[in-house]
Amino acid sequence: MKKILILLQVVLAITLTSCGGYKSIYSAKTHNFNITSIEIDENNEISSKIKNSLKLFSNLDSKKEIIIKINSKKTVEITSKDAKGDPKTFAMTIRLNLEIDHNGSKRNNIFSETFGYNNKSNKFDLKKYERNIQNNLIEKILENITLYLSTI
Repeated sequence: MKKILILLQVVLAITLTSCGGYKSIYSAKTHNFNITSIEIDENNEISSKIKNSLKLFSNLDSKKEIIIKINSKKTVEITSKDAKGDPKTFAMTIRLNLEIDHNGSKRNNIFSETFGYNNKSNKFDLKKYERNIQNNLIEKILENITLYLSTI
């Protein structure tokens, strides 16, 4: 029994010590781009959140300088109705057009995320749920944008 415990402790110690190379993927030091300017076409909540988040990902030490222009749009569509004609399910889509200027070379890329959800009888709960969905979709788009900018 003691031999099994000692063997288990050795295996556990080896496993835990091999985790020493952890690095945060969202810290600015891990990104190889410097965003010098971010413009937004329409001053809406989505564009503002993305602009503020992208500023955090910018690595000032990087020589790869990027100018970004953002245009975003959120749509909520009724995807199904019940027998009375009241909305039963919705789909929220956030579409973001990202224009990048890197060393005089301009690129356009469209990032889009959609999520379907059920209607709620309490409209306050529905609005809270929609805000949560919107924030999650923005986070997904931000992940895709940072991956894209890292590959330029």
